[in-house]
Amino acid sequence: MERIAKFAKTIRNNWKKSVLGAVAIYYASATAKEKYEINILMRAACKEAAIYGEALLPIERNPTVITVILNPVANKRKAKQEFEKYCEPLLLLGGLQVDVVQTASEGNAKEIVETLRGTEAIIVAGGDGTLSETVTGLLRRNDQANMFPVGVLPLGRTNSIGNTLFPNGKGVQKVKQLITASMAIIKGNTVWKDAMKIEQVTDESETPNRPIYAMASMEWGAFRDTLAKKDKYWFYGPLREYAAYIFNGYKSSLNWNCSGTIKYTPPCVGCTNCTAKRPEVKRKWFFVSSTEAAGQLDQTKILNPECLTSKELCFRTCDFKIKTQNVAMNHQIPALSIFLGRNSYSYTDFVSEGWRRIKTNSDPEPIFARTIEITPKETDRDTVIEIDKEDFDMKPIKITLMPKVIKLFCQ
Repeated sequence: MERIAKFAKTIRNNWKKSVLGAVAIYYASATAKEKYEINILMRAACKEAAIYGEALLPIERNPTVITVILNPVANKRKAKQEFEKYCEPLLLLGGLQVDVVQTASEGNAKEIVETLRGTEAIIVAGGDGTLSETVTGLLRRNDQANMFPVGVLPLGRTNSIGNTLFPNGKGVQKVKQLITASMAIIKGNTVWKDAMKIEQVTDESETPNRPIYAMASMEWGAFRDTLAKKDKYWFYGPLREYAAYIFNGYKSSLNWNCSGTIKYTPPCVGCTNCTAKRPEVKRKWFFVSSTEAAGQLDQTKILNPECLTSKELCFRTCDFKIKTQNVAMNHQIPALSIFLGRNSYSYTDFVSEGWRRIKTNSDPEPIFARTIEITPKETDRDTVIEIDKEDFDMKPIKITLMPKVIKLFCQ
């Protein structure tokens, strides 16, 4: 009893050191527990992957060759370390021949994929930007290269597509997500996903740029601009998104006036108007899809007169989004979703709405479309939009839905 009283007296007399010591012990024990749980997960995953790697191959078959497009600077330069620690060992144990190609600059993934040869699958180790560049390089080719299955290892700061395919989280849950994504590649299950083709609308005298492709969204407006500045408030830690809304909600530098005209056509399941006849290319693919490509029916022979009808509307908003069904609500038939927010917000409404979106990201009622032509109203200031978390200058553009065009590895 005397020892307990003496210990309590010591704690009371040195309460600052006691609190600091308790916090240090708590974090040390939490870190030790996290590492232990990760080791348990990796051990179990390695055993499962080894079963696939030890399976006998036919004598005429070589190990499956996959090419990993690795963005080493993704997620504050953590992507390479996490890939080598959690993903690469599983892929090798699974019997895959892994060729790793690191991107050297922005846009390099497009160049790599456009000239890629001698592989049976492409794996994207990065975030939304790296995936968008890879898909762009893949769909710019004219050799049916989109039949290559694409794997997504969600190693970036933003992983819109990866998070829809595999449950996300932090700490142990993040490692579990990477393990699940790696095992999906080893098992070979695939699913077809939509993409959208984005082209600049130019005059006859101008040389058009090559199209880019995206799988998630296009965003324009004050909410997008605010979240783009959240890293400036890194010292607020996990509250930096909330701080971004507080310190930017009154600034005129945000895009409060997104205005122009939209011309769009209604969704279509596929018909002679919107489906191009593709030449048959005989190839042998070693990955077999568990969810076959939709569209065994020849859509080039279907007639749909409503497909060519179009509607036009003028808009003015401070929050403009276009999303594919990969990340938005599903429609009965393939479609792009157009979301138009309110015209204006007061400072308090803007901050409260921003905070609500951080907790629950819900969108207004969408307009469904197959093709969308956006003509922004001319202004004196430069306007920036975000396509799959990458910045582009806002110009007149045409967005076309490409349904079920990318084959992704899934659970």
